[in-house]
Amino acid sequence: MSATIGAALKKVAVALLLDKKNWEKIACLLLAAFMIVFFPAVALAAVTSMEDVDFNSPEVQTKVILSLTEEQVDELTLVEDTVNALHTAMSGRTQEQIKAAEVLYVLALSEYAKEPGFVAKLAGCFADDQTDEQLIAEVNAAFSTNLDPEDFSAIMNYANHQLVEVAKSQLGNVGGEPYWSWYGYGGRVEWCACFVSWCANQCGYIDRGIIPKFAGCGTGVDWFKARCQWLDGSATPAPGNIIFFDWPDDYGVLDGNSDHVGIVEKVEGGRVYTIEGNSCDACQRNSYPVGNYQILGYGMPNLF
Repeated sequence: MSATIGAALKKVAVALLLDKKNWEKIACLLLAAFMIVFFPAVALAAVTSMEDVDFNSPEVQTKVILSLTEEQVDELTLVEDTVNALHTAMSGRTQEQIKAAEVLYVLALSEYAKEPGFVAKLAGCFADDQTDEQLIAEVNAAFSTNLDPEDFSAIMNYANHQLVEVAKSQLGNVGGEPYWSWYGYGGRVEWCACFVSWCANQCGYIDRGIIPKFAGCGTGVDWFKARCQWLDGSATPAPGNIIFFDWPDDYGVLDGNSDHVGIVEKVEGGRVYTIEGNSCDACQRNSYPVGNYQILGYGMPNLF
């Protein structure tokens, strides 16, 4: 397989990973891994010569799905079982690390999955406060691979920061009219949740069931909790998580209900940096200490 074709296949794989509709079509978790191995290169020859290709296009995805044999479907069952085992083995790790393990398995290490102890070996590559370079060095040492940490970081950034990039593009907006009018309101409302929903829609996350369309903060909290995608406010979030706040009343009392919502941009130096709509009636950046008492918790969009 040529490097050009291989690069195109990887892009398609990432696009497929981000779209849960494909998982439903084949009744398993990760089509992309075996698409990379089995999908005929000739079928994408034209794709590689085109610019601005939509790698989520139904035509490309249909060709991938129709190319699967019975044996490949069996292999996909193995993928699902392996991913579930990874989740169990990494139960004490952050959501960001679990996503990283899935990406490494799918895009780089699937050929090792049938080896005894694969899951434990991969899980053992992770450590607290680890950089991408340190993680990939551990993986290369464990599996005798030659993975590029920059390639890995690029894939993770694409997956986790898409929502953040959309939110960043809206910094400086005052009044929130594009967001509350998109939601369907005829006049101004408290628009922090409309802003988050608008950003999610720009990423295609609402149609994919990754983030709900919500105008009330409590509705968003309930949605994430019902799907076991909720992180307590004392924890350390990941970029792209949805941060919910509980403001104290005039007596300094927290009532346990969410009053405001935003998007986590990054975590750095013990602080959570956010992009929030309707913060002083504008889209602006804010920051809070990790575990701040006003942080009710985080919704964790499940991109994989």
